[in-house]
Amino acid sequence: MKFNQSARFLKDKMERCLEKVKDCSGLFKEEGLKNYEVKELLEDMEKGLGNYIGKIDNLVQFDEEKYTIVQFLNEALKLEYNGIWDYNMYASFIKDPVLASDLKRFGASEAMHALLVADMVRKLGGEPQFNPPQYRREKRLSVKEMLEEHKKGELEAIELLERGMKKFSDPEFQYFIGKIRLDEQEHLKEVSRLLKEYKDLQAIIEVKDYRWRDDYAGDEKDRPWVE
Repeated sequence: MKFNQSARFLKDKMERCLEKVKDCSGLFKEEGLKNYEVKELLEDMEKGLGNYIGKIDNLVQFDEEKYTIVQFLNEALKLEYNGIWDYNMYASFIKDPVLASDLKRFGASEAMHALLVADMVRKLGGEPQFNPPQYRREKRLSVKEMLEEHKKGELEAIELLERGMKKFSDPEFQYFIGKIRLDEQEHLKEVSRLLKEYKDLQAIIEVKDYRWRDDYAGDEKDRPWVE
């Protein structure tokens, strides 16, 4: 089963390579280049990749549900990384030590989720797509606005996980995603509590240029941000 999944993702990579080759061929013609060795190389690559893609389709029986599950998990991984980023970023700039500690705790939980999701993607034969968000610079907002952002993020994560549980019937997937959903629901309760607790706080958070080292994303080469 893992071989079939790996073959399915290999096919995806070859299709992306084929698109790039076609792009290069188009630019070669558009710019009127006369290097015939390059022209022949691009033609051979386009023909060869097309043949290989066709052979994989003919020879390998793909499990499309597991393939789609990996795509879904990578979407979930994006949200987990947004959560890690936001919680740690705001914790670094907020002056209230108790609230900062809560945010760091939430960020650590999201980081563990990201590690588990990435491991599940690899187990299914896929590659984790971390897709980190862009750096936020010179941002000003109130504590209430910051917590409302977190609440919105938790709701978005829960909604995505529940859609996945409705769509995919695989028992292992159901159990795995169900546990993460419970954690996100608990986060939502705690963020809602913090919103009530800090609703009258007038403090403004000023976010400067921020870099964060991810200690949960596997090998260093896989980490989106390393200082």
